[in-house]
Amino acid sequence: MNLPAFTKHLVLGLAGLCLFAVLGVRPACAQGDDSGRPTDIIDPNTGMSSMVVSLSAAGSSVFVGVREASGIPLTQPALVKLVCPLAGLYLSRPAKDGGPIAQFVHVPAGDCNVEVSASGYKPAVEHTEVVQSVTNRIQYVYVYLHPESEPATGARPAVVPEKALREIDKGMAAMQNKHDDDALKHLTKASQLAPKNPDVAYLLGVLALNNKNLAAAGQYFQTAVNYAPAHDRALLELGYVQVETSQWNAAVQTLEKALQVNMASSRAHLLLANAYAQLHNYARAQEHAQRAEEFGSENAAPARTLTAEILAAQGNREGAKREFEGVVRDFPNSASASIAKQGLQNLGNLNAQVSTGQALSPTDAPIVGSEAALLPKVSAATVTAWAPPSVDAFVPAVASDVSCSAEAVVQRTAINTDRQLENLEKFLATEHIQHEEVNARGEVTQIRDKDFSYMVFIEHAKDGLVFLDEKRDGGTGTDLFPTSLATVGLVSLGVDVFHPGFTKALNFKCEGLGQWRGKAAWVLHFEQKTDTKSYLRLWQTKTKTVEIPLKGRVWVAASSYNVLHVESDLREPMKDLELMRDHLAIDYGPVNFQNGKTELWLPWYADMYLELHGRRYHHNHTLTNFSLFAVDTSDKIALPKDVPPPEENPKQSPPQEKP
Repeated sequence: MNLPAFTKHLVLGLAGLCLFAVLGVRPACAQGDDSGRPTDIIDPNTGMSSMVVSLSAAGSSVFVGVREASGIPLTQPALVKLVCPLAGLYLSRPAKDGGPIAQFVHVPAGDCNVEVSASGYKPAVEHTEVVQSVTNRIQYVYVYLHPESEPATGARPAVVPEKALREIDKGMAAMQNKHDDDALKHLTKASQLAPKNPDVAYLLGVLALNNKNLAAAGQYFQTAVNYAPAHDRALLELGYVQVETSQWNAAVQTLEKALQVNMASSRAHLLLANAYAQLHNYARAQEHAQRAEEFGSENAAPARTLTAEILAAQGNREGAKREFEGVVRDFPNSASASIAKQGLQNLGNLNAQVSTGQALSPTDAPIVGSEAALLPKVSAATVTAWAPPSVDAFVPAVASDVSCSAEAVVQRTAINTDRQLENLEKFLATEHIQHEEVNARGEVTQIRDKDFSYMVFIEHAKDGLVFLDEKRDGGTGTDLFPTSLATVGLVSLGVDVFHPGFTKALNFKCEGLGQWRGKAAWVLHFEQKTDTKSYLRLWQTKTKTVEIPLKGRVWVAASSYNVLHVESDLREPMKDLELMRDHLAIDYGPVNFQNGKTELWLPWYADMYLELHGRRYHHNHTLTNFSLFAVDTSDKIALPKDVPPPEENPKQSPPQEKP
């Protein structure tokens, strides 16, 4: 097969996937302030202010927008410092005016740090590169602040002991067979073997919920959330319990967090609509009821019924009547239909009162959305999932008042990547691989481990493009792999997605300003074009190399344009290969040089979930002991620090099957 020139190393290394992804250099920082510069500037794209900014001299103007963890603008003032040591710039500003926004004008090009503090919030630091401009360029930096009370997201949780996994499997099987006593025995033993495992706490909560013990269920789900704050299933069930027990304010807080993890969760939207309705926040309730109907057909009937009740409570009896009638007509056999019929009867009584001149009170149109018929129930499928959902199964939460350009984000990220790679020769690391096989019930049946010396070589073409090649223990074979299914070039998808040789084959959509590990991030969705070969991901069999069309999502730091996280899936199943699932993901983060003056962005860990030839596999990769070699020198790099939690921990690579 004749492949394009830029695929020179693809067959050996999965589209040249490399070890390090986006590299970012961050110098040491200092602080200062200058009270003489203007401060009252609002982002013109948000519509918060009609103020027009005019720069009288060449240079960039940096706007810093400060937001809460939920993504909405901070509602109190914050102090923003801009520190650019190489330029000798040490500035400070209050951020305010509803944004809040802080502006710094005539900032010279170079690396800077943005430091933000506010009462009741943890301080935050973002690195950004100010781009040189001879026009009136405005550059935006977004910073997310998290409450001081928010629990720290510690290092990656420890691997669950094999004995605990076996007890979890037995407990799940007993739950599915309605043997609750046996399930409780096995899950209790699992909690003793893995005392801080969030999945065990979650399963104990589901068991308590099945037995209608809401108090115990709520405690277990809260424990799971304490162990893993982004555990979406635990957040959903905790919110469910809080709605059922009329803890409306607590339910709102919990379910808003659940939607930060998965904005497309129909179940979370419906529960949140119920909570807001009971708090008489009808605008938010109606918004989430409509989103529940949009994202999930199974919740269409209760969502429309709740929408009708909200309209009735707002005095829109005609609108409520249309919605109630629609439920009775379109969902005649649903549990919500009886509630809709009662709603129509209540509206008829109200209209009769109006026709006779009787006064109405707010209680004449009560919200009954907390009735069981309008609440989604826990699904057994949420207990046995063997792999994370597809990238198209959920939509990350993004800020509603910030737009973005996919073309601009792709371009800035590519420039950042190329600049950081230009003086590098190779990387070395220790790679630990844990291989698991998963049976049809989602149970882990085999676990095998192995360590490799992982090497990535960087080749610089004359046209400026960079090619990457990898080797394990000096080779690329499969003989030493935990199984004959070898993954090659696992950890550079974050580089190659933005490589000029591949981007032309992909359609990008910037979904908005979201976050990853608490950092503001541009969220990009990508999908391979149907009429264009990409070679971004290849599979090698005994007789041929097969190109695998992908779709996926990338989180790019909104300030530094470092890649934070990448996930990918098959665009469609590859039936000829009997490959039905190929879910890959990689987490990237800073690794500090021992001298402490700079840091590089390297892969921390990755996961791959495969369904191949009717069998399921999970590979977990962790990289440590990095060594970086520049063109003329080398330096030992310290171990990663502040490694993020693995709540969203899927993976990427191009496998090979042993002949």
